Amino acid sequence: MFTQCVESDAAHHEGVMALHVEEPRGPLVIEVWSGSCFAMPMRNLLPLSFVLVAGCSGPGPSGSGAKPDASVTTDAAVDSAPPDASVSDAAADAPSQDASDDAGNVPPTGRLAWEDCEGGGRELEAGPDDYRDVLSTLAPGDTLKLRPGNYLRGLPMRTSGEEGRCIVVEAQDPANRPRFMGSSDFNVLAIHGASWLKIRNLDVDIDGRAGFGVASQGGASQPTHHVVIEGLKISGFGSEQQVVGISTKSPATDWVIRGNHIEGPGTGLYLGNSNGREPFVRGLIERNVVLDAKGYCMQIKHQIERLEEQPEMAETVIRHNVFTKASGSSTGDLARPNLLLGHFPTSGRGQDDRYVVYRNFIYENATENLLQAEGNLLIFNNVLVNRSGGAISIRPHNDVPREVELAFNTIVASARGVSITGGHASFRQRAYLNAVFAGQPVRADDAQLNLEGSLADAETHLAAPGLAPGAGLDLHPSSLGAFSFPAAMPLARPEAAWDFDGVPRAVPVAGAYASTSGPALTLTP
Repeated sequence: MFTQCVESDAAHHEGVMALHVEEPRGPLVIEVWSGSCFAMPMRNLLPLSFVLVAGCSGPGPSGSGAKPDASVTTDAAVDSAPPDASVSDAAADAPSQDASDDAGNVPPTGRLAWEDCEGGGRELEAGPDDYRDVLSTLAPGDTLKLRPGNYLRGLPMRTSGEEGRCIVVEAQDPANRPRFMGSSDFNVLAIHGASWLKIRNLDVDIDGRAGFGVASQGGASQPTHHVVIEGLKISGFGSEQQVVGISTKSPATDWVIRGNHIEGPGTGLYLGNSNGREPFVRGLIERNVVLDAKGYCMQIKHQIERLEEQPEMAETVIRHNVFTKASGSSTGDLARPNLLLGHFPTSGRGQDDRYVVYRNFIYENATENLLQAEGNLLIFNNVLVNRSGGAISIRPHNDVPREVELAFNTIVASARGVSITGGHASFRQRAYLNAVFAGQPVRADDAQLNLEGSLADAETHLAAPGLAPGAGLDLHPSSLGAFSFPAAMPLARPEAAWDFDGVPRAVPVAGAYASTSGPALTLTP
């Protein structure tokens, strides 16, 4: 079954929904069902060439008979570890920018204004034998370039830069990088309350040990802010799900986690503490690759309260990442989604925060959904493929979904494609203009103008959905006819004016792609 739902006129009424299908490649069964249509409020419109004047709701062909989605009910596998994963660095201590706005919102492209903070100090060099001596002398504005070699004593950072004068630690030669070796006695790159830091282009070999790759640590007494973790390669994880590539276990504000490659982790990124009281706020997570995590590729923990030193309202942006669990995923009670987003404070400071999630490729999970989330969410222009299970589950976890917009995503899944359940009655939770090919495509009380088809329909209407990433996997529409709607809903976000490939959305087309051709999918963001 392949359907589109559009309103037969713009009036507010109970009536018959007309299905509009234009399919040049062969006939399709078209259904008409009853439901309620209603005018949508026109607010926060983008300057696009199309607007929605009405949507439709009702059970539709995919609104009944679905089993409950698999869910995450506990984080025991990761949360059983204490905040610093039972390690410290004590053993190692032996012998052209786009500006963010006033609220700190992330620009559509480019780096944040505050990242223009390099220089003004010394340029230093060090190697495996003397780098710890140099670390203790760093001052704001200094850049430490590390020579190639194996570094055995970790990289503890205790000295802060200052606004406009970050401390930078990086490879002397990005093509011949320093390699920091893992330990069970300390986290490899440990940040102890230091801020205005940039650390980039280093290799971290966990070497099967218990220490994390990167960790801010020290709990509430050692908050960090304005930290860039960029271009790291983190590998060598053992069999433990609670060993994390990048973690924050102290309050973290204005972190940029960019362009890192994390291969085979227990958990890729674990941001915020399990108790909800060391929050991760106003982060930018972009262009990272997390391959074959046992647990989460990334989790951002729920937040009980917002700290006074953190912004009252902010966004955390997750864009252009690849999160895949094609192999090695834990099963049973240890099964986890690729991406899990916890709620923000339910009242007071931080209650209006939201996650903005776009242009990510989330791929395969044999034991869980690809994405699970609650709280305030804006999720658009993503591509999700799970031939072994479900894709998106917006549902209660530690709190409930609140303001949710799920739009312009392309989804291929063998089980449930989209499920939005248990939302707060005072907020909207809506799914619209998604292209969903799944065993059960869309379950949501407010589902409008979604293109829904079976998993088999994906083979007909997408370019090459059955191939692997890097071997031709391509979810562009074979033609735009069936994906096109006579009206569409604008999304109050500048980035929504371009599709997954960066092609302008000149016409209302469901799904992540606005054209029929473009790059095939790979495991490179």
